[in-house]
Amino acid sequence: MELTTALSRDLVLGLSQSLGEPEWLQNQRLAAWETFVKLPYPTTRTEEWKYTDISEVPFESLALERPTGRKGAIPEAVQARIAQADLAGYAVFVGSDLVHVELPEAYRAQGVIFTGLHEVLKERPELVRENLFKTVNWNDLVGPQARRPENSKIPALNAALFTHGVFLYVPKGVEFSKPIGVFKYLEGGHLSASRTLIVGDVNSQAVYIEEYISPTQVAPSVNTSATEIVLKQGAKVRHAHIQLLGQGFYHFHRQRALLERDAALNDLVVNMGASLSRAEVQSEMLGPGSASEMLGLYFTTGTQHVDHYTLQHHVADHAYSDVLYKGAAKDQSRTVYAGLIKVEQGAQKTDAYQTNRDLLLSEDARADSVPQLEIGANDVKCSHGSSTAPVAPEELFYLMSRGLPRHMAQQILVKGHMADVLTRIPIEPLRQYIESIIEEKVRV
Repeated sequence: MELTTALSRDLVLGLSQSLGEPEWLQNQRLAAWETFVKLPYPTTRTEEWKYTDISEVPFESLALERPTGRKGAIPEAVQARIAQADLAGYAVFVGSDLVHVELPEAYRAQGVIFTGLHEVLKERPELVRENLFKTVNWNDLVGPQARRPENSKIPALNAALFTHGVFLYVPKGVEFSKPIGVFKYLEGGHLSASRTLIVGDVNSQAVYIEEYISPTQVAPSVNTSATEIVLKQGAKVRHAHIQLLGQGFYHFHRQRALLERDAALNDLVVNMGASLSRAEVQSEMLGPGSASEMLGLYFTTGTQHVDHYTLQHHVADHAYSDVLYKGAAKDQSRTVYAGLIKVEQGAQKTDAYQTNRDLLLSEDARADSVPQLEIGANDVKCSHGSSTAPVAPEELFYLMSRGLPRHMAQQILVKGHMADVLTRIPIEPLRQYIESIIEEKVRV
């Protein structure tokens, strides 16, 4: 079937057929499309979108970016990152095309699978069918979001129209500490849709970094992404989502992890790019002893708008979670954070924390913060808090009086503000890279 350009059921069907997908996946796409068509977009009347207006986002007026079959050519910006990142293996996407994937034979010999999602569908379809849409689909809402189905509108669009994806499977007992890196270079001007599926088997261990990169200025563009993380008993994963898209991009990301007994997720979200971005990060503690650390860093300039939503969902007893999101805003930019700790009735001995801190570097910058608790058990330790404050004038004056130019003084204060997140990033090359981005943002 020839693909149409307008978003439609025929486009969904034609896309699935052109990618050679099995019938079960095609049916899932069509079900997601039907949900997308029925639901309204979230508005500022939707509680979780109260501070973010997406009425001007061109979701349905852009052509869907589709694979072209190109191979081999890696953009210079990505080459520079690969050289600096000290990776165990990596994959590079340009648009919807997987142009390069590399994994040492030693890992393959242990059963590690790292490749494009559609490549795995041909080789190990059972792994994909068992786990795809298990955590992020068009009806995965928990807590207050569940009462507002419009929160599923954008995930339904992604599920119906994703054109490419990444799959990482780490077998039982296999461990590696060097990161797997995935670089997605988007040229702009399209609607982009991708998925990531990570499965950590029993007592496995891995580090995964996904980065979104583009030219610094692009035509209006929309990127939707979904990351699904499934951690079996005792599995441990460090995960990072780094968003550095250029001005002109609207970026929407939903991530959800399922943690079984004694599983651990250490997650980092860095949002420094795009004109408007929203990241929703959720962890479900399904087994006793599971633990989720959720870190966030963001820095906005100009008229950028960045929105974060986190969910710590405690289903099992004796589980731990900790959220620490810190950001800075300058010029006329705006940041939004909303987070929920939800503890089910049977989740006794829950230990959960949530903290958001924002620094304002100009009088016109704005930060909104809404931490929340929903506690159903009576034997728990839960706390939440947030603060928003401008740069202390006396601190800035002190540093400048010692001979530092204003931008360098602000740089020191911003890095100091974000230090307790940065010091919790154990991957040295990644920490250095993020620090360099912060330094550049302060100078702009």
